[in-house]
Amino acid sequence: MSGLIILPILIAYILFALFMYKLTTSKIVLVVILLFPFWDLIIQKGIKTYYQVFESEPIIYAMPEFDKDGKIESLGLGDVTIEPFEYFKLGNNFDNFKKYNQEIYNKINKYIEFMVYTRKNIYEKKEVKLIRLSFSEKKPIKYEFIDKQLARYQLVVSKPTSYGFHQKQDYSLIDTLQNNKVLAKSYVIRFVTKMKDFRRNILGWQSGVNGKELLYIGGLNTTYDMLQKVLLLKEPPYNLNLFNNKGWEDE
Repeated sequence: MSGLIILPILIAYILFALFMYKLTTSKIVLVVILLFPFWDLIIQKGIKTYYQVFESEPIIYAMPEFDKDGKIESLGLGDVTIEPFEYFKLGNNFDNFKKYNQEIYNKINKYIEFMVYTRKNIYEKKEVKLIRLSFSEKKPIKYEFIDKQLARYQLVVSKPTSYGFHQKQDYSLIDTLQNNKVLAKSYVIRFVTKMKDFRRNILGWQSGVNGKELLYIGGLNTTYDMLQKVLLLKEPPYNLNLFNNKGWEDE
């Protein structure tokens, strides 16, 4: 919504708060009215600060096994990552994957697995498939669609758990050759806006571009840091979409 509309609404709301204060002569009433549109954000900010202070780091129990070149055998991200098929595929090969994920590519000896989707146009339903990219130093990246992940190291996720003001999803890196031994854990947190209808419909605080809220608390994702630590990467692999969006409540 345009600032020309939001500003008068904001001024009117402040004047209403001052009128109620003058009517009741209670500072508590004034504070409650002024903070009412933001009470959920204040609580969520407190929750986020707790995680950032006390649980900001992923938990590493053990490291994967590396070969003499510093590479792991294989990595499965099919439970987490879903990307458009054509994003990674360039012509008849997957040079785009190598280009945007060079560090990951250099850390895997055999192959990586993840989900992709295809559709001919925006009106068609997405067709989701599991894909395996096989690596070789002397050959182009080879791909094949598969029915089941076979990678030794796999990133698996739990169902999102709701805690009222936020939802949390746990991620675990497991070693399938050691009875699914958990090597590391991380989490994704997303905050649920309780007052979005009031801020949008009454105060008009939403973006005119995409209709999203102007005020919100951003989520947390420690999975990138976890992969950086266990794979000994120089930087977190932000080019990978490490987020499973199934089972989440609407924001």
